[in-house]
Amino acid sequence: MAPLAAVVGLAAGILRPAALACGAFTAVFYAYASIAGSRRLRAARRAPAPAPLPPVTVFKPLKGADAALEDNLASFCRQDYPCWQLILCLQSPDDPALAAAQNLRRRFPEADIEVVVSKNRIGFNPKVNNLANAAAFAKYDLLLISDADVRVAPDFLRRMAAPFSDAAVGLVTSFYDSSHARGVWGRLEALSVNAGFLPQALASASFGMSFAMGAAMMVRRAAFEASGGFENLADHLADDYWLGESVRAAGWRLEFADALATTVPDIDGAAGHLRHMTRWARTIRLCQPAGHAGSVVLQGFSLLTISAALTWIAGARADSTVLALAAAVWAVKAWTAARLARAGGGRLDPVSAWLIPLGEWTGFAAWTGSWTSSRVQWRGQLYDVRRQGRLVPVGAPRAELALEP
Repeated sequence: MAPLAAVVGLAAGILRPAALACGAFTAVFYAYASIAGSRRLRAARRAPAPAPLPPVTVFKPLKGADAALEDNLASFCRQDYPCWQLILCLQSPDDPALAAAQNLRRRFPEADIEVVVSKNRIGFNPKVNNLANAAAFAKYDLLLISDADVRVAPDFLRRMAAPFSDAAVGLVTSFYDSSHARGVWGRLEALSVNAGFLPQALASASFGMSFAMGAAMMVRRAAFEASGGFENLADHLADDYWLGESVRAAGWRLEFADALATTVPDIDGAAGHLRHMTRWARTIRLCQPAGHAGSVVLQGFSLLTISAALTWIAGARADSTVLALAAAVWAVKAWTAARLARAGGGRLDPVSAWLIPLGEWTGFAAWTGSWTSSRVQWRGQLYDVRRQGRLVPVGAPRAELALEP
C-alpha cells in the first residue's frame, strides 16, 4: 500500500495547483455572471417597449408526450399579440403528442393552430424533419422555432419580435431557465441550466458574443432562406448553433431578446440525465472543440474535490485550503442560481441548492465522457456525430448515407 499511497500523493500534489486555479476562476466567473446576468434578466420583467408587431408563425416540433406538454403548448396560445399562427408538427399519427395537439385546438378554438403529421425526411435530424414538413404551411415572414418543453409568458412574442424593427437583424434568440422539475434527477437537469448553462450564456453575452439558443429562435424568412433553410440544418445535431452561424454567415445580425423562456425537464432517472448531459457535452465539443477544452477551468468544484479525495487516499491531512475553496465555489454557484432566478421573477428551489455538488460531479462526468466517443443516443437512435455536429445514424444502410451532403 505504501507505493500506492506515494503515487496517489504525487497525483494529489500535481493536481492541487491546477484545482486551486480552476476553483478560483470558477468562483470569480460565476460571481461576475450573477451580476452581469441579473441586469439582463431584469429587463425581461419590465414592460416591453413599443415596437411594430408583424405577424408570426410559431413552429413546435413534437415527439412523445409528457404531463407538461399541453401546458407548455397552451402558453403559446395565450399570447398578447395581434396576429400569430401556431404549427404543431409530428411524424406519426400514433405519436401520443397528437392527442395533446388535438385537445389544444379544442381548448383554443379562436387560435390559428395547424397540426401537421408527415413521415417525410430530408436528413437525419428528426426534429428538423418535423419542421421541414410543416414549412409549407407557414403564413408569415417571422418564424419562431421553439422546443416542445418550453413555456413562456403572455408577452413573449412581443419581446421576441421587437428587435426586428432593425432591418439588419436576421435572428433573435431568448435566454432560458428551467423550472417545474420533479425528483432528484429532474432537479439536476434543471440545475444544469440554472447553475450551469444560463450563467455561462449570460456572461458570454455580456462580453459581446452572440449565438442562437434552441429553446426559442425567431428568424426573418429572408434570412432563413439565405442561410439555407431547413435543408441546411437537416443533418446537424446542434441545429440551433448551426442556424445562428449560418444566418450570420449570410450577412445578418443576431440579437438577444429581452425575454426569458422556461424549459420544463422531462427526465426518466439517472440514465436519462447522464445521456442528455453527455450528448450535450459531445455536441459542444464537436461544434466548438477549443472552447469546450477550455471550459475545464469552470470545473473547479469537481477538480477541488478530486484533489481532496486523493489527499485523503494518500493518508495525508485534509487540505483545508482546497476544502474551503470547494465550499466557496458551492456557495457562489448557489448564490448565482438564486440571484438569477430572482432577477427572472422566480426562485431557486432550496433542495436544488443542496444538490449542486452532485450536479457538478455529473456535469464533470459528462464533460470527461465527451472526449471518449463521438456517438450520442437521441430519441432512441444511436448516431455518430462528425465535425460541426453532423449526424450519421450508426449502422445506416448506404441508401440512408446518400442523404449526407
